[in-house]
Amino acid sequence: LVVGFSTGLFGLYELPSVSNIHTLSLSHSTIGTVSINPSADWLAFGCPKTQQLLIWEWRSETYILKQSGHAYGMKCLAYSPDGIVVATGGEDGTVKLWNSQSGFCYVTLPKTHTAAVTSIKFANPTVVLSASLDGTVRAHDLHRYRNFKTY
Repeated sequence: LVVGFSTGLFGLYELPSVSNIHTLSLSHSTIGTVSINPSADWLAFGCPKTQQLLIWEWRSETYILKQSGHAYGMKCLAYSPDGIVVATGGEDGTVKLWNSQSGFCYVTLPKTHTAAVTSIKFANPTVVLSASLDGTVRAHDLHRYRNFKTY
């Protein structure tokens, strides 16, 4: 279990005992969203105020990635099933795809949401779903980089 706090601190806990494995301060700003990669080696953090995506290797205590991207802050993030791609959703209604190994944002999907993206999830390796405060859930094709279904 990974918990991010408003102080910029995060805690990594072992379940079911909830014993603390690791605690560290990443930022002086709120950690708004957290995700663990499939191998459980890397932790991704979204800090809305600093507009940063941070990927942290907790065993060696090193940054893998530290990038800024969303114009008005990052609301949510998710790892792809293979752990290579991180999808992020922003206050600006955009969805961005990042390569967690190179550190680059390789695509900003065409803006289809009219309000902040509040949740993001990979349905499979080639489809990412985004939910927004505009009341829609959109399915995005990661081969053509377009929205193909709106719910």
